[in-house]
Amino acid sequence: NATLMRELSTRMPCKVDPIESAGLNGDMLEAQAFAYLAARVLYGLPTSAPGTTGVPTTVGGGQISRPDP
Repeated sequence: NATLMRELSTRMPCKVDPIESAGLNGDMLEAQAFAYLAARVLYGLPTSAPGTTGVPTTVGGGQISRPDP
């Protein structure tokens, strides 16, 4: 996301490069991150905590919705 990269670059005191510059595939990494978060939701585990995002208490990532049979 060009906007996100631009904002990070203007706000961070260090150089901000895309993950691909480290030899990693950004699309693959994004897919893995979403799979990790989905697994945490599936098992009822928190997806955010005060130490990582500053939320007041640990929170989950929503709910799983299944269609009616």
